[in-house]
Amino acid sequence: MVESINNFILFGLIVLAVYFDLSTKKIPNAITFPVILWGLVVYTVFGGFVGFKFTLIGFLVGLAIFLLPFILGGMGAGDVKLMAAIGALMGWKFALKTAVASALVGGVIVIIYSLYKKTLWTTIKSAVGLILRPLVFILAKSFNSERLEKAHKYFSEQSVQYEKHYIPYGVAIGLGAIIVFIV
Repeated sequence: MVESINNFILFGLIVLAVYFDLSTKKIPNAITFPVILWGLVVYTVFGGFVGFKFTLIGFLVGLAIFLLPFILGGMGAGDVKLMAAIGALMGWKFALKTAVASALVGGVIVIIYSLYKKTLWTTIKSAVGLILRPLVFILAKSFNSERLEKAHKYFSEQSVQYEKHYIPYGVAIGLGAIIVFIV
């Protein structure tokens, strides 16, 4: 019975998160916090300490998954809280699988959006630069190489020129959760 209610709540959470993310570019606390609280209370009442541990670990894993991207400015706090709510409701394994599926769906969304905006090449260069810039910097300093210094400067300029676009990652999280639920 509780599992059926939790499934219903999960889908309600996803629908609301996607709606708000697309319409307001924010996922409000008013939809994530009640789900987190529901998970903590229901699992504790019906499962005792084991249930409390299940939901708390799910919450913490869900929160931790997107905390670093949030700190680095790659996603909003609503996305992080959405994943924490999913973890509190469905457990840590579901949250991890959702994160992987969300990353794949998010990648597809970015590619489609970049094609639409005709910025795919710039997006690819920026992503490669973001990955290579620290490595090239360390190598340039280690080997005192002028060529590597130029490469570091090039990648730094690419990231400065890159215009940041809003990507509704709540949509990717929602679709990722649906994929995990179905599979």
